[in-house]
Amino acid sequence: MKKIDFTHFMMFTDISHTKKRVVNIRFQLADDIYSHGSGIAFHALALKIYNSVGEVELTAEEVQLLQAYVESMGTPVMIDSLADVLNTQE
Repeated sequence: MKKIDFTHFMMFTDISHTKKRVVNIRFQLADDIYSHGSGIAFHALALKIYNSVGEVELTAEEVQLLQAYVESMGTPVMIDSLADVLNTQE
């Protein structure tokens, strides 16, 4: 289980990963997954992110699904930022 606050998400602002800023990615990420994901699991994940308030607890399966989506459809900064958020919890 991982907890992620999509309303206060730490996003890298440079390629050297020395600077970050807090961004609210909840609506955009949920919309992207809803629009481009395929299947009921992506539908459920999009709604879970969209309806979240503060930190949301994701199962291991949901984390894998989110990582797979971001790695295939996300920008490089989103890929690195999500990896950083997930790695800081280990």
